Amino acid sequence: MLTRRRFLSVVAATSVAGVAASFAPVRTNWTGRAMGAEVSICVGAAGRAAEVALNAARDTIQRMESLFSLYDPSSALSRLNREGKLVMPAEFVRLVGIADRIHGLSGGLFDPTVQPLFTALATSAQLPSFNLIGWKKVEIEGRTIRLGKRGMALTFNGIAQGFATDRVSEVLKAHGFDRVLVNIGEYRVGSSPMSIGIADHDGKLLAQAELHDLAVATSSPLALRLGDKRAHILSPKGAQQSPYWKTVSVVAPHAAEADGFSTALALTADRGLARRLIRQKHVERVFLEGPDGEHRWV
Repeated sequence: MLTRRRFLSVVAATSVAGVAASFAPVRTNWTGRAMGAEVSICVGAAGRAAEVALNAARDTIQRMESLFSLYDPSSALSRLNREGKLVMPAEFVRLVGIADRIHGLSGGLFDPTVQPLFTALATSAQLPSFNLIGWKKVEIEGRTIRLGKRGMALTFNGIAQGFATDRVSEVLKAHGFDRVLVNIGEYRVGSSPMSIGIADHDGKLLAQAELHDLAVATSSPLALRLGDKRAHILSPKGAQQSPYWKTVSVVAPHAAEADGFSTALALTADRGLARRLIRQKHVERVFLEGPDGEHRWV
């Protein structure tokens, strides 16, 4: 099955040994797979309380999949796309609000309504009418969300992994653990500073980000190609609009914002948006790898 997994290329420069050193003398780890990514959680503590916290974290991940999975027909998102209307659970409301904010701050580049375009390109079907694309066509009233046109569909694949990373971090903190490293396709570091490596989609280490109570997300548009060899990060402005950057990494206070903004920034060659987001303190830093292999922090 073709999935819309983003093949994110953020790697822990510290390695497992480095994480262990940061969390010495005790730690509790869990690894698995969820939301189209390899998942790992490290808590700088041991004992029954840490195990209870990790169990709560795993429950949170499962809940995120039950809300935002496109491949689970019973998920909240699948029901919305199928029925055109949903009374949103609280976490769904929260993610929709974050998506709306990133849509506005990115000048519309981040747009969850591109799902019909993705489906058509992934299955070599006829391209949908662009009347189906556009976040402003989505109607939100209180906890109710409606898709404004028949045939519209949403995807949160450009932000849900980051949101899940944030929610797991919050759950661990609520259980009393802030010395954590959470990786659910994006990384979020708690109160123990760590060095996180940023790689290209071939795995070559390009740079390092020093994180302390921060998150980092990477979008690598060409790491997955659709049936017509098109990059999998799609612009709401048209099927011919291709991502410019090979790799975009964003450091931000929250993983959802880092995730969403890295998706949006991949779609514009203009560094001005990245500079504005940094100046306005929506993000901390942006790392760009250009089509010629040139790479630098903004």
